[in-house]
Amino acid sequence: MRTLIIIAIGIVLAALLLALFRRDARTLRTVFVTFAIAWIAVCAWNMWQGVARAGYAVTEELPFLLANAGVPVLFAWWLQRRLRRHARA
Repeated sequence: MRTLIIIAIGIVLAALLLALFRRDARTLRTVFVTFAIAWIAVCAWNMWQGVARAGYAVTEELPFLLANAGVPVLFAWWLQRRLRRHARA
């Protein structure tokens, strides 16, 4: 359940950021890259908490890191590409 909540928060945050800064294609690209780096860092910190405090192994936490970071970043990539097509017109 926690994984779904984290993924949902990432998707909503990506959509909000890209919608707010959809002025032109360059801005969208910058927002996407900034979001991707920040979101991966947040998810890596979340993984570290699971390893250091909860006692899980890195191999147990790695699939959750990939899901928590990967799904929102892929969604943000798809959305910024879609918005960039409309920004050029």
